[in-house]
Amino acid sequence: MLKRIKQSPRSNGGGTAENEGSFDLDRAIMSTHRLRNLKPMPENVKEANMYPLIKDLIMLVAHHVREKANSHNEAVARRANGARTRAMSETTSAMLNPHVILPYEKADYKPDGGDDGRKVDVALGLFSLLNEIKQQKYPKYKDMFAIIEAKRDESDSRSAYAQLIDYTRNIYANQDRRRYAWGMTLCGTQVRCCLFYHDDIRASSAMDISMPSGLKKFVTLLVHWSFCGSERLGYDPTMAWNKKTGKLEITCTSHGDKNSSRSRSRSSSDVVYEVTKPIMSASALFGRHTRCYLARRKGSRRKEEVVIKDSWSLPRDLSANRASNLDSLDEVERSYIAADAPDEARNLRLISEKLAGMELDFLYPKAESSGDVILSGGIADNTHTIFSFDKDEDRKLFRVHRRIVMSPVGHYLSTVQNEEELVLAVADAMECHNAILTKCQLLHQDISVNNILVICEFKERSVRQPVKGLLIDYDHAISIDKESSGCTTRSGTLPFMSIHNLMGHDSKCTALDDWESLLYLVCWQATFGINNADRKDVKANRIVAEILKWQDRDMVDIANEKRKQMHSLDTFKSTILAGFQDRYVLLKMAA
Repeated sequence: MLKRIKQSPRSNGGGTAENEGSFDLDRAIMSTHRLRNLKPMPENVKEANMYPLIKDLIMLVAHHVREKANSHNEAVARRANGARTRAMSETTSAMLNPHVILPYEKADYKPDGGDDGRKVDVALGLFSLLNEIKQQKYPKYKDMFAIIEAKRDESDSRSAYAQLIDYTRNIYANQDRRRYAWGMTLCGTQVRCCLFYHDDIRASSAMDISMPSGLKKFVTLLVHWSFCGSERLGYDPTMAWNKKTGKLEITCTSHGDKNSSRSRSRSSSDVVYEVTKPIMSASALFGRHTRCYLARRKGSRRKEEVVIKDSWSLPRDLSANRASNLDSLDEVERSYIAADAPDEARNLRLISEKLAGMELDFLYPKAESSGDVILSGGIADNTHTIFSFDKDEDRKLFRVHRRIVMSPVGHYLSTVQNEEELVLAVADAMECHNAILTKCQLLHQDISVNNILVICEFKERSVRQPVKGLLIDYDHAISIDKESSGCTTRSGTLPFMSIHNLMGHDSKCTALDDWESLLYLVCWQATFGINNADRKDVKANRIVAEILKWQDRDMVDIANEKRKQMHSLDTFKSTILAGFQDRYVLLKMAA
C-alpha cells in the first residue's frame, strides 16, 4: 500500500563509481546471494559497494523478463496463427511488446539536464527487448525512467527521500511526456518505491531484499513495470517524438463547451501540432506542471505559430472545497461533471464572445481549441484515472489534465527595448483587464511579469512598430457577477500578490487587488531592470534588499513586510523607491 511521505531537508550524498561491464548471469545470481549477507550491514561495505549488487539484480530480472516474453509471444502467435487482432488494449499490447528495466552504466554521476549539480546514485531506463541485457551508457535526465538513491543505513531514509525529490524535479523539467514519476530508495537492504504526482508523494512499505519475501516483492515490482504500457508508467501517449523530423508532436483535442467525463471517445477534432520551440517546462515538483510550446499545425502550409499550454488544473469547485467532504471517487467525478466549473478555456471563449468588435483584438489570447487530454480507450486524463485502482483512498486534490491551443503569440515582457515600451504594454494589458471586468464580469487575479506579454510587429522587416500588451493566463480568473459565490482562496505569483490576497481573508478579492499587483510589478521591474541589458543583481545591495522580502517567505510574512513598506509615502520612498534604477523616470512617476 502506498503511503504519503513528507518532504525533508536537502542533504548531500556521495559514493564512487563501480566496475563497469556487461550482464553476466552467474555474477547476477551471486550478487543476489550476497544481498542476504548485508544485514546487518558490514562496516567495510560502503555505499558505492551497493550499486553493482542492485544493478545486477535488476539486470537478472530483465534477463528473465525477456525470456518469458519471447516464449509468451511465440505461444500467442501460434494461437492466433500469426495474426494480430485489430483492437488491442494497452495491457495486451504491453504483454506482446514488453520493455525491460535496465540500469545505466555510470553511478554517482551528474547527469545532463540537472540544475543543482547533484550526483545520481543509480539511474534506470526503459528499453526494448531488442536491447542487449547490459548496463546502458550516458544517462541523461531526459531519458531516465526512475532513480535509485542509496544509503548505507535505514536511519538515512529521510535524507534519501530528500535527494530523490530533487532528482525527480529534474526529471519533470527534462521530460515533456511525463505525467507522474517513479523513484526508489535503497537504505541498507530496505527498498521503498515512491510515486510522485502533482500534489503528493507516496511511498511503499519497505521491501527487505535480503529476505525472500522482500526480494519477491521487489522482483514483482520490476516485472509489473516491464509489462505495463508506457501510459500506465506515467507517460503521455498524446505526445511523441518524430524521429524523422526530430520534433515533438502533440495531439490536441477540442471538446467545445463540454466539461470532462470519465470516458469519451476520440473525435474528428483531434489535431496534431509540431513543436517549434519549448517555452516553459514543468520545473516544479508539485502543482499544475504547466508546459508551454510554440507550435505549427502538422501538414499545414500556414506558417503562423500558436501557443500550446499543457497543465494539470484544479476545477474551481474542487480547488475551493479541496474535495475533502466527498465520500468517494464517483462523487468527486459527479461533482466535477455537474458543476460545469469555470476554467481558462471557458473564460477565453467568454472573453472572445463579449469583446468581439471592440478595438482590443490583440490584447487577449484566443482559444483555437481546448479540452481534456484523452488517453487510449477514450479515457480523460485526471488524478481519478491515475488512482482508479484505489477506491478507498481519501485524496485532498483532484486535478484534470487539460490542453489549450491559443493565439496570438507574444514575447516576454523583458523583450521591451525601453521603459516607454514597457508602459505601453502594461497599459494595454490593464485596458484589457478593465474590459473583461466590465464586459465579462471576470477578475483576472494574477497580474505578474510572466502574464503580460509583448506583441511587436515589423514593417518591411526593419521598422519596429509600436508594441502592444497581451494579458494572458486566466486559470485564476473568477466571476464577480451578483449570483456568483466567488472565490476566497489565495492565488497568484508571490512577489506580486496583494496584501489582502496574501493574508487569505474570507472576503472576496476585487479589482483593487489586481491594481495593487500592478504596483508591485512596476516596482519589481524598476529595481531589477526591464530587460536583459538593464538587468541588475540586487542581492548584495542593502539599499534595495527590502524588495527581496517579497519572495521565498511565508505568505503572511510577505504581507506583513509589504504593510510596513507601504505604510506611508516616506517609508515607501526609503524602502522601495530608493532601489529604482535612476534611468527609469516614467516608472518612478507611475509608482
